Amino acid sequence: MSLAYDVIPVTLVTGFLGSGKSTLLADVLKGDAARDTAVLVNEFGAVGLDHLLVGEVEAQTVLLDNGCICCSIRGELKDALATLFSRRARGEVPPFTRVVLETTGLATPAPIVATLLADPVIRSHYVLNSTVTVVDALNAALQRARHPEWLAQVTAADRILISKTDLADEAHVAVLMTALGEINPAAEVLSRNMEADALLDLLFAPASPDALIRRIGAQARPMTPAGFGATGATLAFAHRTAIRQNDIRSFCMQMDEPVDWQIFTLWFTMLLNRHGDNILRVKGLLAIKGAERPAVLHAIQHLVHPVLHLDTWPDAVRASKLVFITEGLSGERIEASYRRFCSTLEEPVH
Repeated sequence: MSLAYDVIPVTLVTGFLGSGKSTLLADVLKGDAARDTAVLVNEFGAVGLDHLLVGEVEAQTVLLDNGCICCSIRGELKDALATLFSRRARGEVPPFTRVVLETTGLATPAPIVATLLADPVIRSHYVLNSTVTVVDALNAALQRARHPEWLAQVTAADRILISKTDLADEAHVAVLMTALGEINPAAEVLSRNMEADALLDLLFAPASPDALIRRIGAQARPMTPAGFGATGATLAFAHRTAIRQNDIRSFCMQMDEPVDWQIFTLWFTMLLNRHGDNILRVKGLLAIKGAERPAVLHAIQHLVHPVLHLDTWPDAVRASKLVFITEGLSGERIEASYRRFCSTLEEPVH
């Protein structure tokens, strides 16, 4: 296949002001391991690339001595991505095979994800690989209390890296890791304190459904769904309420019987249409009637990622498990809504 028509994975790196995103990128860009990588940043100065610079390709693009391309975003993100891909196709920049996109500290990830998913030109050239959020160990509590962007960044993450752990008490870091895991059970929470090669591998590893299922598997507990109607499906439901600020809730919804794809998508579309602003994140696996392979479902507010199908189930339990992160919307309400919807559609017509 021609390089001009490859679909290139994008890793989104986000985090609040001062969290250490730029330091992370500066560390990752060192060495030959970052070759074939394009990095979109908001300004070169913050990333500290002076010692790596060998020359400018053009005013807003620099080529590092290890072959990594760095571009400064000016204006619309989609224009920057489209221009970068066009220059790659024309041979004006090295043929990068992956992209790292650093957001501003006050950015919420949802509009950026929307650009990658909804814009037809961008979608034909790029695919969202994962979202990595950097959290400041020293200031997380204050930022959480004062800035809604912090919460949007954390709930959108596939992986959370805690920075400045060397400056914080170990007990404090442990409490923070637990709290972040409760806010976003779908994310892997790790310390930023690792070697550059390990960080690079972490950035470019795709979000793993296997790891997701391992994290949420213990959360679901059986619950008898009275009056569930003709589906007869058993729902398991776990409601996590450890984090209550701003009424943020996370819970796992498990359906032990395979779901009817048409019924589920109708219900899920209506759910996001009505409550998308309050549904910060949905991620998990679906067992679909008539299908052997599990489907990966991933949504942020009103946006739904393209549904992917895994080759095999990650474990012996072939049940649908979905992690919801919501604001002001209880798990019981969502679970009851699904039950009612299934019962209504599956009632026999006389």
